[in-house]
Amino acid sequence: MLVTENLMQFIWKLRLFHVKKVRSTEGISLDVVHVGQFNTDAGPDFLMSHVKIGRQDWHGHVELHIRSSDWERHHHQNDELYNNVILHVVWVNDKIIKRKDGTQIPTLVLSKFIEPKLLEKYAAMMNVRSWVPCEAQLSGIDDLKKSMWLDVLSYERLEMRVGEILLLLDHFGNDWEKIFWIWTCRCMGLKVNAHTFQELGEKLPLEILQKYRSDLFKIEALFFGISGLIPDGERDSYAEKLHHEFNYQKNIHGLRVVHGAWKRLRMRPYNFPELRIAQLAVLFSVKGLGVSKILGLNSLEEARELFNIGSLNSYWKDHFSFNIQAIAEHSGKIGRNTIDILIINIVVLFLFTYGKYYGIQDYMDKAVFLLEMLPREMNVVIRNFSKYGLYTQNAFQSQGILQLKTFYCERKQCLHCRIGVEILQRS
Repeated sequence: MLVTENLMQFIWKLRLFHVKKVRSTEGISLDVVHVGQFNTDAGPDFLMSHVKIGRQDWHGHVELHIRSSDWERHHHQNDELYNNVILHVVWVNDKIIKRKDGTQIPTLVLSKFIEPKLLEKYAAMMNVRSWVPCEAQLSGIDDLKKSMWLDVLSYERLEMRVGEILLLLDHFGNDWEKIFWIWTCRCMGLKVNAHTFQELGEKLPLEILQKYRSDLFKIEALFFGISGLIPDGERDSYAEKLHHEFNYQKNIHGLRVVHGAWKRLRMRPYNFPELRIAQLAVLFSVKGLGVSKILGLNSLEEARELFNIGSLNSYWKDHFSFNIQAIAEHSGKIGRNTIDILIINIVVLFLFTYGKYYGIQDYMDKAVFLLEMLPREMNVVIRNFSKYGLYTQNAFQSQGILQLKTFYCERKQCLHCRIGVEILQRS
């Protein structure tokens, strides 16, 4: 089995070795009083450790390597950060290692004091081809432990996505309203058209749009014109009016058009970009969607009502895209499930980000409250986990499951997952 330093760090951190039997390479007894604090920055792997070697107490740092010769290969002998290393923990001892001052570093060969079953379990999890590495063992983990881990992951996901918005905020000069519309456009594009919708949001001239906010047709002309979706060739009367209005605005204001590719392949008509943009125009013009509206929300029903756009321009009652008439009329409304997804991805995220940025706990609490009130998302990830005994009660927990699958299971980061740790610790 291929052993990694990550696995060694995991074993050392959780003392998953025969603690009472360990000895140095010179046969001297080792008592690991305190493994130390795991270091994620430059320097030794574990800081402020306490080890008793024979009868002498040592306080300092611990460094781990697959081979002891890695010490020199990594040039630690020339680095002052490693002068206070009191123990070198290795898997294979192939060289005597000394500090910069010439003194020999006590060495522990960890591989001699490991239970073979632990390595077998880890190898099985790394090599399994199932949907998630712990698929067979997941149902046997205590429900409370799984629930607590999902809570941690939900906050981790929130913090990660906050980082995405803060990057945009920095790029666009702390213009919250601009960032809000960039992000809202991105979310309306779902996964398939997210990047092109984000480009649309970046090119929307909010200062011009604000002037015409009460005129839905002008807003539609600007949204559709900037999107580049108004047909170039033959146009019906509605598209022709949009084309004429946008050309007028474009010549006055020097507007830029989206260059990204709009995708429709294997997409339900209700998710076509034209219909989504028509809905965005109503959200901007009729509903007055913006940062202040988000911050003023006090309940889940208020949030849902904000995205309940009613009917669109009559043209969209029998169209999903330009020049192609639908077989039957439709309302063009945003569906209930989509509204809940938009609340998760827009409302919750902006409340949490705004609260974190300005240090306003009430907004952060409101964001988490909305997630706890929203029903769990229903997608293939949530459904598959429920088959293996990991259930969710609300959107807060389902967000945690998405984080688990994307950043732990798919990357096989079992050593950093509380469920994986629980499985590996079991005898």
